Amino acid sequence: MLILLFDVIGTILIIAPLIKLIDFLINKIRRTSGQSYTENRNTRDYIFNTNKIQTLFVFDFDNNLITCGYLDYQQSGDNNYFDLALMPLDHPENQYSFEYIVEEVSKHENSRTLVDFEKQIKIYILRD
Repeated sequence: MLILLFDVIGTILIIAPLIKLIDFLINKIRRTSGQSYTENRNTRDYIFNTNKIQTLFVFDFDNNLITCGYLDYQQSGDNNYFDLALMPLDHPENQYSFEYIVEEVSKHENSRTLVDFEKQIKIYILRD
């Protein structure tokens, strides 16, 4: 029983902070050498988890608009199932061309693009 107690306490008090320290040091070294920050989150979680209003435009690989709207809900989980709940936009969908959306995304610093090669879609995210 005493070994089990030390194992649990050792994991919580020693190993978990040690892992966080190692991640911090790796990212600090990457920053000083001009590399990007690394994180252990799904790309979808990294992109969609924000308090900002996000307008999504979903295109296929042939640059045809599939759908668009304001992000209402995004499922996160380990099952790799990907679905979105969108609220309709104020304007009709047919007024958004691929070229217009790419131009708008490039104008906004906080905008992102998610490419899903498995589903063969590109999601352009405009953040307000």
